[in-house]
Amino acid sequence: MIPRFVDEGRTHIQLRELPRSALLTDLRRLCIRNQLLGVTDVAIDYHRFLPTGRAYLTLAHTKHLQKNLQALEKASVGSLTIKATSAPPPRSGHGLDRTGTQRKVFSGNGPHGGMSSRMKHVVIWGLPGKISEEAVENYLRDFRLDNVDGKIGAVKVELPANTFSLYSRYLVRPTSMPEAHRLVRKLHMTYYQPEHWGRRYQLRARVVY
Repeated sequence: MIPRFVDEGRTHIQLRELPRSALLTDLRRLCIRNQLLGVTDVAIDYHRFLPTGRAYLTLAHTKHLQKNLQALEKASVGSLTIKATSAPPPRSGHGLDRTGTQRKVFSGNGPHGGMSSRMKHVVIWGLPGKISEEAVENYLRDFRLDNVDGKIGAVKVELPANTFSLYSRYLVRPTSMPEAHRLVRKLHMTYYQPEHWGRRYQLRARVVY
């Protein structure tokens, strides 16, 4: 257990060893079931817009920290027992382009994947590595999409430095939550242009909470 002097002044709790399939609704039920106090935000932690098995609870005041940690000592989500510790404020997932253009890039790291809006973004991966943003938008023309952070409707998720992949990952922002879930249902586990590529590019899609 972390000494109390380390916890002093902290207003965040990190939850670890969560099921990768855990949703915000599962975490909110966890807060209610364990009678947690002063929780103002619940955030799933992501790496490149995929869940890491961690989440963060933000508290209104540090006075709630110890009681909440005690309440979570034997907590579980699904069939898994989880771990809860105090944590410093988590870092945002945004950064600047390494090419020096100073444009914002989307790494998809951190709470909520670094996104300010909630439950309206979808990450799609398994696309060809060199596909353009315009080609992705055209492929998704049957879905209603908003711009992402003032950009066009599909934005590439940058690879970590000094890495290469034959596949690419894109972030899109449907106009509503129902549209986001419709996109995932229609696209997940289908193949990109099978008439041309066969089964080379199997797509996966999920909502970013």
